[in-house]
Amino acid sequence: MGPTVTPTDATLGAVVTGVDLADLSDAAWRAVEEAFHEHAVLVFPDQHLSAEAQIAFAQRFGEIERLTPNEKLLAVPISNLRADGGIAGEDDDHVQILRGNEGWHTDSSYMPVSARASVLSAHVLPSEGGATEWADMRAAWDALEPSLRARIE
Repeated sequence: MGPTVTPTDATLGAVVTGVDLADLSDAAWRAVEEAFHEHAVLVFPDQHLSAEAQIAFAQRFGEIERLTPNEKLLAVPISNLRADGGIAGEDDDHVQILRGNEGWHTDSSYMPVSARASVLSAHVLPSEGGATEWADMRAAWDALEPSLRARIE
């Protein structure tokens, strides 16, 4: 049995169940890729992927953009946890860099060729809040007044 794709009630997005991303057959991948093209944002609950499994899944979308000079680091942890397990303070340089992720942004929009997708995995979740949000630029474009759309084009 293949993946089950359940569209959200928003203008984009779907929840995909019935698939193991760590052991993805070619047929299941085709269903996932088709859902990605149709819904743009896919949520895969309860996957608990290792870094290696997440990398393998992400590579299905294409070459992974390197975000650090470390050639071996393809999955980049974005966290306020220090190596000793403590929480980095507000004055920590790394926390200051992470502040940029708190505002509205588009991943890799600064690159000459934008990324096809971002593959995110949450390992530690707060008891409340911490949601990731998306915006549907296709729906925004469709909602523009025709005169403004013509001006932009």
